[in-house]
Amino acid sequence: MKRLIALGLIAAVMCAALSSCGAADKNGKTITVRDEMLADEIKVTLKNSENSNSETVTPESKDEEGDEYKDYSLNVDTEKYDRMIITSDGSDSIELVVNEFVNGFDISSYGVKPLGLSRPDYEIKSFKYSKTEKDIYIWTPDDYDKSSKKKYSVIYMTDGQNLFEERATQYGSWGVAESVQNMMLNTENRTIVVGIDDSTSNRDSELTPNIGDIANVSDKSNFDNGTGKYFSDFVVNTVKPYIEKNYNVYTDAAHNAVCGSSSGGIECFYIGMEHPDKFGAIGALSPAFGLYNDSTWVSYLEKKDFSKNQPKIYIYNGGADELEKFLLTGAKSMPDNLKKIGYPEDKVTLKIYDKGMHNEAYWRAVFPEFLKIMFTNKK
Repeated sequence: MKRLIALGLIAAVMCAALSSCGAADKNGKTITVRDEMLADEIKVTLKNSENSNSETVTPESKDEEGDEYKDYSLNVDTEKYDRMIITSDGSDSIELVVNEFVNGFDISSYGVKPLGLSRPDYEIKSFKYSKTEKDIYIWTPDDYDKSSKKKYSVIYMTDGQNLFEERATQYGSWGVAESVQNMMLNTENRTIVVGIDDSTSNRDSELTPNIGDIANVSDKSNFDNGTGKYFSDFVVNTVKPYIEKNYNVYTDAAHNAVCGSSSGGIECFYIGMEHPDKFGAIGALSPAFGLYNDSTWVSYLEKKDFSKNQPKIYIYNGGADELEKFLLTGAKSMPDNLKKIGYPEDKVTLKIYDKGMHNEAYWRAVFPEFLKIMFTNKK
C-alpha cells in the first residue's frame, strides 16, 4: 500500500537531500550530480540546444560523501543553457536536458538517471482489451492523498512496462517518476502518470493509426490496417474515465497529456489530434511519422477541427542509429505539415539531437523538456 505522508514532511526531507530543492540563487539553478561510480574527476559541459553557446565547468564537491557515492553541486543559468553533458573520468554521458524542473542526476552502472530518493511505487490494474486484458500502471506521488481535495494533472503514456523500474524489462526505464518528483519540488504542478502496457507481439499494430497507405517500409505486414483507433478509444473511453472516477485529477485538457516514443510516439500524436479537447499536450519522442507520406498526414490533419483547441506538441528525435535516422525525416517534416493546415507554429516544438539513439536512456534524458512544454503556458 502506498505510504501517505504529509506534503510538508516529504518536501523537507527531499529538499535536504537534493540541495534545498535545487533552488535558484543569484548564480542560477542548483544542480546536484551524485556519482555512484566514485570517479576521480567530474566535469560538466553546459550547452544551448538552439545555438553554439557552451562552457565547461568543474562542479564543487559537497560534504555529503560516503563509500557508495560522491555528491557534487553546480549552479546552472537555465535561461542560458538547456543541456548538459557530464564527463566522469574522461567518459562523456549522453546529452541531458537541464531546466528549472531538474534537481540533479545520478551516475551509476545503469547510466545517468534523474536523481531520486526511492524506488517508485505504483498500482497495476487490468482492463478488458479486445479478446484479452491489458495492464495499466498507475503511479502517484508520495504526497498523493485520495481523501484530500487537492487535484493532480495526468500524463497518459504508452509502454507503461518501461516507465518506472530500471530492471523491469531489458530496455531500462524512462525514470518518469523521478523526473516528475523533481518537477514537483520546484513547482506547484502536481502530477500522476498512467502507463499502458504495450509489451505484446501486437504492439506495432495497436500503436499504428490507420490514416492511409503505409509507405517507406519494406515489410508492411505489422503496420497495415493498424488498430490505433481501437487503442485510442481504449485510452479515452476506458482508462481515462477510470482514472477520473477513482483519483483526484483534473479533467480539462490543460491538465491532461499523452506521451510516448517510437510507435507510441505516433499513436500519442494521433490520440491528441483525435481529441484536442481532452489533451492539452502531446509528447512524440522518436515518433514513427515516417510510416506515412507527408501528403497522407496533411490529408488527415486538414480534416480535423483545431479552431477551439490546439494541444502543445513536443517532438524529439535522435540521429545516431539507423532507426533514428529513418524516423528523423518524418519528425522534421511534421511541423511543416501542421503549418500547412494552419496549426499555430508556437504550439509546436521540435528538438533534434544528432547523437541520440533509439532507446529509453535518451527518452529519459529529454523527458523533463516535455514536462516543461506541458506546463508552460503559450499563447
